[in-house]
Amino acid sequence: MKSSSDTINEKDFMRAYDEYSQAIFRYIFLKISDRERALDLSQETFTRAWESIIQGTHVINMKAFLYRIARNIVIDEYRKKKSESLDALFEEGYDFRDTKAPEVIDQIDGGILLKQLEGLEEKYRDVLMMRYVEDLSIKEIARITGEAENTVSVRIHRAIAKARTLFNQPE
Repeated sequence: MKSSSDTINEKDFMRAYDEYSQAIFRYIFLKISDRERALDLSQETFTRAWESIIQGTHVINMKAFLYRIARNIVIDEYRKKKSESLDALFEEGYDFRDTKAPEVIDQIDGGILLKQLEGLEEKYRDVLMMRYVEDLSIKEIARITGEAENTVSVRIHRAIAKARTLFNQPE
């Protein structure tokens, strides 16, 4: 959004809020399965981001910056409490068929998909969600996770291969 030599003003931050708040909420909600808590943690994400910016943090990519904060908040939340089952998402009406996903996932009902994805290691499940649900680029995922772009690309490729195995889909 801004180069490291520029500072982000309140107007830029509000524009980023308008642009990314729903996606940040969705990301957190998919991780913790609690709508009210996800709203709180989404707000906390933007509060921490603004506080960090006020303290002089230079933000090169606002989207990646926000996702990294959200990811860290979710990790903190996991440490406080075990995550609940993703079944609660469907009870609250979330429809995964409305999200962007690879063709192997498009063919499967969202509830079955979530159950199957629980069979993947978290590192694989996370990159699939960020890439195909949140529509983040490999570069953005790398910034969020703190890993090299090549590592993220390989992890996505392996996650898709493992998902195909789970879904008994030929490559």
